[in-house]
Amino acid sequence: MRVAVVPAAGVGRRFGGKKQFYRILGKPVIEFPLEVLSKSELIDTIVLVLPKENLNLGEELKQKFPKIAAVVEGGDERQSSVFRGLKKASELKPEEVLVHDGVRPIIDLSLITDLTIAMSDYETEGVIPGVKPKETVKEVGAPLEPGDFLVEKTLNRDKLLLVQTPQLFKFEVLFECHKRAKEEDVVVTDDSALLERYGYTVVAIAGSYRNIKLTTPEDAKIAEVFLRELYTKGP
Repeated sequence: MRVAVVPAAGVGRRFGGKKQFYRILGKPVIEFPLEVLSKSELIDTIVLVLPKENLNLGEELKQKFPKIAAVVEGGDERQSSVFRGLKKASELKPEEVLVHDGVRPIIDLSLITDLTIAMSDYETEGVIPGVKPKETVKEVGAPLEPGDFLVEKTLNRDKLLLVQTPQLFKFEVLFECHKRAKEEDVVVTDDSALLERYGYTVVAIAGSYRNIKLTTPEDAKIAEVFLRELYTKGP
């Protein structure tokens, strides 16, 4: 069994509100990835993680997307929300888990296929999508003034990736890594970083520059352009 855990419990401080419920093209952002995951024959079931005060909306989403097996309350940070989703998913005894940010509305069915193929071909514990940075990337030191920094060095873009979701993992490996991180009070912003920390192998495959994560209001405007183009052609 392959389960998808969808963390969507953020409060959207930088966005100015809960971006997972921000409406684009007449529907909340969270519905776009749920639609794709529900269509995928490679996903057996979905565990959705939402803020406590929005669990009732989760029940409405279960009616719309029957592949959602459970809606659980999220934690204070993304990592704790994923962990809670994994704990619920463990009841289903899945072999693999796909973790996808609920505020990334633009994913292709083909990416899910590519992840599963790579997992098998490379015999790895985790597979993640990523894209190369387009701009030059600098490493900076302590701030001089708000927004001003002393530049220390230029990083080699050929060795850098901007990591995205969905990310695919062996379920027991990711679950164990989250348990260890909780015990050791380790906090990361990316699930694959836990596998790296605890000595597992992660493979990166090609992602898409359209697969953006909504963080600021500007991101929503960009996503709307991409989604309008996509849905004009047909979902």
